[in-house]
Amino acid sequence: MKRLAGSFGYRVYGLLLNTNVEIPGLQSCMTAGEEGADIAVTMGAFPEEIAGIIDSPAKRYYHEAGYNNTDPPHLIVNTLADGKYFHFRYGVGVQFVCDRQATVVWGWWWEHLSLTDASLYLLGPIIGFLLRLRGITCLHASSVIVDGLALAIAGPSGTGKSSLAAAFAAAGYPILTDDVLALAFDQELLYASPGYARLRLLPHSFQNIAGLPENLPALAPNWDKCYLDLTAAPYSFKYEAVPLGVVYLLDWEHTNRATPEIVPLKPATAVPYLAANTYRNELLDSSMRTEEFKFLSRVASKIPVRKVQPLDDILELLGLIELIQNDFRTYRSP
Repeated sequence: MKRLAGSFGYRVYGLLLNTNVEIPGLQSCMTAGEEGADIAVTMGAFPEEIAGIIDSPAKRYYHEAGYNNTDPPHLIVNTLADGKYFHFRYGVGVQFVCDRQATVVWGWWWEHLSLTDASLYLLGPIIGFLLRLRGITCLHASSVIVDGLALAIAGPSGTGKSSLAAAFAAAGYPILTDDVLALAFDQELLYASPGYARLRLLPHSFQNIAGLPENLPALAPNWDKCYLDLTAAPYSFKYEAVPLGVVYLLDWEHTNRATPEIVPLKPATAVPYLAANTYRNELLDSSMRTEEFKFLSRVASKIPVRKVQPLDDILELLGLIELIQNDFRTYRSP
């Protein structure tokens, strides 16, 4: 696929995106004239062909209810044109359509929203799903570079992955990605691909972390999260894929202890934990789940997987960094 005149190119999550507009947050990932984009992205309108089939009979693929009975659904995903396309309809007023081959995606949003609002969905769940369609397994994880290797910090939403990554960034460690960690084997080495140079943070999750500003800019006017710009000094972002050394799973079920602890998992035990912490796994069909399980079994056989049981105290983040850093230097795989 050749780049069209007036378009923008970005390399993110190991993919080359060709977009019709400049995507907020991706400025530092812009490429210099690369040909052969993996995914063509059009933001702002659906083509006539797609607009014509959106309201025609569709097959329900996924439904995520609202927060309570009176809320509209948070997300509805339908398949269109006998499964040729997927249509994502978010309750906030953002919609995306992508093809099953994950080569093209269109985005549209209500008038009270902005390109910035829609781009946050594009760079998170939509690209996450496109990666899964392409057979790329992604952990729901942030990743940090220590001694030239990547460590993954995985866990469900709200468990502190990004806050811990921000503490690593403030301590001088390069960040590889936030929230979406795309993985691929190159022969016997497992590589982690870079995301883009922002950490998404809740407003009060970083204010006790030394080395971070007291205030950070909002992701968008309609969002309650803010972001740390990793292109700004003194932080750093890694733009190349890096071998993955260890996967750390955040476990908040055992926080009533005197000190934080790291617990190793045997490969057979690690696989279901990894499967529970892959990105957009609720959207996988049975064949995709089978391939994911095979991939994760190989990951667990090659890479140490360890549970991190922290203290329930945000002030202990620096001590947790030291604990993970020391453990990583002992157990890193490559």
